[in-house]
This record gives sequence, structure tokens and C-alpha cells, in this order.
Amino acid sequence: MPTRLAAKHTLTAEQIQIQYAPGQPPILTEFSLALTPGVFTGMIGPNGSGKSTLVRALSRALRPSQGAVLLEERDLYTVYSARSSAQTIAVVPQETAVSLDFSVRDIVRMGRAPHLPPRPFASETTTDEQIVSDALSSAGVAHLAERAVTSLSGGERQRVLFARALAQQPRVLLLDEPTASLDLRHQAETLTLARSLAHQNGLAVLAVLHDVNLASAHCDSLVLLQNGEIAASGTPAEVLTAENLAAVYGTRVWVRPHPVTRRPLILPLPTLIPETIASKSRVHVICGGGTGTELLLALHSQGFSVTAGALSTDDTDADAARLLDIPFAAEAPFSLLSYAALEAAACLAADTSVVVLTGTPFGRANLANLEAALLLRRAGKTVICCGSTDNFAARDFTGGRAAKLWNELLSAGAVLVPDTGGVLERLADGTQGRDEEVNFTR
Repeated sequence: MPTRLAAKHTLTAEQIQIQYAPGQPPILTEFSLALTPGVFTGMIGPNGSGKSTLVRALSRALRPSQGAVLLEERDLYTVYSARSSAQTIAVVPQETAVSLDFSVRDIVRMGRAPHLPPRPFASETTTDEQIVSDALSSAGVAHLAERAVTSLSGGERQRVLFARALAQQPRVLLLDEPTASLDLRHQAETLTLARSLAHQNGLAVLAVLHDVNLASAHCDSLVLLQNGEIAASGTPAEVLTAENLAAVYGTRVWVRPHPVTRRPLILPLPTLIPETIASKSRVHVICGGGTGTELLLALHSQGFSVTAGALSTDDTDADAARLLDIPFAAEAPFSLLSYAALEAAACLAADTSVVVLTGTPFGRANLANLEAALLLRRAGKTVICCGSTDNFAARDFTGGRAAKLWNELLSAGAVLVPDTGGVLERLADGTQGRDEEVNFTR
């Protein structure tokens, strides 16, 4: 007998199992979930992980073969009829085909059906009509009320279905990919409304979402599914970790706090070159301030073995190096480059074939990186510089000291290219651009 979840939960799934045909593996196995009034819960996970199946089970559309779905501690499938459950639970499905020319108002009016007297030809009251009008306004489709639903775009129809669910005046709202057809503005508006229905009206709201950033931005709690089981649950910060997402989605991601909300912000990362692929050569990149990010990625993606120079640990280029597993010499934020960091950078550069100096600005804190590039060139390393001599003054915040070193570097035989593309061309050619060959086999 499954352990009963707390009574405060409006809708619960208790160790349910669902399979679509005998002999097939179950989609959900001993799955338990509780939806709480006043909480907006997001359900995320890869395709085929069981998210939409769960919505069908919770909405009395797909009866579990084992376990129970409870609505306020009573079995949803044996105690409640379809009509009585629809007075409490509303569903916004992924797609609903509408082939007849019902008006938008008529579609939304259908949400009142569970509340009408159970007699033939029962019609809506003035109160019902006001509820329909309010639902149209809340979903942002009041201006479409008299339009035929078949004339609407996919996103407009999705908002009409949301309005129909609101017209039911439910206590539980189940949303199956409610933002799939919506533009950015209406995605935000729809999920903001769903959250307000939970917080202000006390609804228990569950939304199946594919966009993990939308889920992070709007949901109070998240459930991460994998193969019909809960891989992680909790707050967005607890669930949306790089480790959890890599394990479930099979891809590397970058997770940082949003600069305003501090909620997790997730970006996918490029696929790394397998370690078994031999690198073309070793390249050491001296960069900073985000000027090396594009180059680090490009070099890494093309199979070069890459290291980076001395970087502040909070620098964007340091972030890129960490994510790409590129070794670099770390320095504390807001500090002059220390002897220890410069020594570490020199060790990384010692076994490289080519040194690239990106178009980073130079100030007192990082001037030593320019000095390091000059020393490496004088030691016989091939040095490729990004930028232009004509506009170097715009990058010099040292009163001319950086410009002097820059000119010495070029006079010592460094190659000047305009940008990342120029660096890659030089490396592809295998020549320094003068009379020397780039030694890629050191």
C-alpha cells in the first residue's frame, strides 16, 4: 500500500505505473508527485521521458495500471466522474484540432460546461458570461472573441485554449507545453499569468516545459524527468545544475545566475573534440576581457591543443577556458598579474608552437601579458597579433607604455592579422607570413 502524501496537496500521484500496451516497458514506474496549492511547478526533461503521459494521468485521461491519483485524498478515477473532476482540474493540451468554425468566445464558453446544470440545453447565466469575458481578457484574446478559431494562428489558438481552461475556474491547472507556439512576449505573459494564478488565486499549477530557461525564470519548483523517473526535484537552482542537465540531456551546458533575477541561466556548449583525436598543433593564447572567447572555441573545435595565458578568474575568457577544459594561469580578480601567474603562463607557453595575442586592451593590471608576448617572440616563438597598428592607441591605457611594447613586438617579427579569421588562416597556411615557417611539430 503506497504511503499517503500530505493532505495539503490538492493533486497527487502515488507510485503510479503507466504503459501503453502489454509487454511494452512502462512510461512511468512507481512515480510519485504532489502538486501544492499556491505553487507553480515546472516539469522538464528530454523527449520521451514521460512528461505528457503524466499530464494525461493527472487529468483523468489515462488510468494508471498501478498506484493511485488522488484529488484531495480521493481517488480521481473511482470517486470522481469526468464532469466533477473537470470542475476542479483544467488542462491546456499541446495541440487541439478544431475543424469547425466555432468563434473564440464559443470555445472559451465550453470551459463553463462542467459547471452548468446537468440537464439538456442548459445555458450560461450572466455570471457564466462574465467569467468567460474575464478569461478572454486574462489570456489576452478578448480582441479575437468573435473570430472563427480556424482563422487563428497556432499561437493564438494556444492562448484561446488557455482562456478556456481559465473559464473552468479550476483549483488545479495542468499545462502541457503551453508556450510551444508562442512568441517571446506571449511566452512570458502566459507563464507570468500561470504563476500569478498560483500565488494570488491559490491554484496548484503544473507546466510541462521544454525550454529550461523559461522554467527557471517562472517556476517555483522543478521536477526533472529521465526515462519516467525523477532525476532531480527542488528549486530551479537545485535542479538546473550543469551536472544534472548533462546527465539527463547528454550535453554540456553553461549555467550562471541571471544578472537580474539570479535564477539559473543555461546555454548549451559546443561538443568537445574527443581526446583520442590527435591535435594539429599546440597554440598558446594571450587574451582577456572576452577578446579570446571566439578564438579559444575556434581553435579547440578545429582540434588544436590550446593553452591560455594569465587571466583573472572572473574574466569572460577564463570562463570560456574552464568550459572548454583549456589550461590557463589564474589570477585573483581586480589584481595586477602576479609573478606566480606569469610564471604559470610561461610554463604553459613553453611547449606550444604558436603564441596568439588577441586584441585585448592593455592597462596597468595586464601590461605584463604584452611583455610576456614580447619575451616569447624573442625566445623564438611564432607570435601572431590580432588588431591594427593604426588604432592601437584606443587599446592603450598605460600612457604609451603598451604602444611601445606593441611596436617592439612587431619589429621583432610578430605577424599582424585583423581578427580570429586571420589567425586561423595563418595556422592553416602553416607559414608566418614572412620568410619563416611556423614550426607545428615542436
